[in-house]
Amino acid sequence: MILALITGVVCIAAGTLMYTQKMRSFQFYRPTAFLFLFEGIWVLLDYIFRQIFPDNVFMQAIHCIGLTALGIYFMICGFFTGNKSEKKSTRRSLLKKK
Repeated sequence: MILALITGVVCIAAGTLMYTQKMRSFQFYRPTAFLFLFEGIWVLLDYIFRQIFPDNVFMQAIHCIGLTALGIYFMICGFFTGNKSEKKSTRRSLLKKK
């Protein structure tokens, strides 16, 4: 019981800290922050729903849908970030050759 509450608060805190200026240099800070915020909020809401409705699978469905959406978002961010870094390295190598 108390572990779920602590885990939810820690995940929300980690997601919030990802938006600080120091962490913005990390390439995937935004999708990682969304993941931590989603997990923290989901854990807290899941705990509340399980206390009220013990046999409900609604929150599990929300978790699966949310993680799928975040996974797709992570892959899209990785694809576009990967292309930018490849273009930069290609441009640098072309400039060095000249």
